[in-house]
Amino acid sequence: MSHAMAITEQNGEDEATKSQYQKGVKQLIDNGLQKVPKKYILPASDRPAARNKEDSNVEKQNLQLPIIDFAELLGPFRPQVLQSLANACEEYGFFHVVNHGIRDDVLNNMLDVSSRFFNLPFEERAKYITSDVRAAVRYGTSFNQAKDSVFCWRDFFKLLCNPLPDYMPHWPSPPRQL
Repeated sequence: MSHAMAITEQNGEDEATKSQYQKGVKQLIDNGLQKVPKKYILPASDRPAARNKEDSNVEKQNLQLPIIDFAELLGPFRPQVLQSLANACEEYGFFHVVNHGIRDDVLNNMLDVSSRFFNLPFEERAKYITSDVRAAVRYGTSFNQAKDSVFCWRDFFKLLCNPLPDYMPHWPSPPRQL
């Protein structure tokens, strides 16, 4: 057995499996994945530590998603809203924004176009795979798929859009809808 084969077997991944990871989470699911591969699971030493099971269950029951009201950014409570936003980012990593001024039809159109992009055949989506984080258009599954030892359990599609006339020519034509 060659040294490379021994390392591959020791790591439990062959080149075909590694290639599948590069294609993203959607491709794994579409190919019948039944459980999360080790490539997407942080080692126990890198996971956030739970204090104890009882405390963790109480927190889950009382967890409330932070709500950030953007309308308040224009008033006298701006410093408090900004502090709430900072706290939500630091403590939760996500939040719900209300009164942002984006019309429902614009949001629904964005969700529709996004869904259509992720439903394109992999070969179409693959045209936008790049490790260049500054690329105007970028599709991937992790921050740096060539170097990350653990991948993020997500696929993403990034489009730079400001100023719009400079970046729109780089966008994919299917499923572009304006």
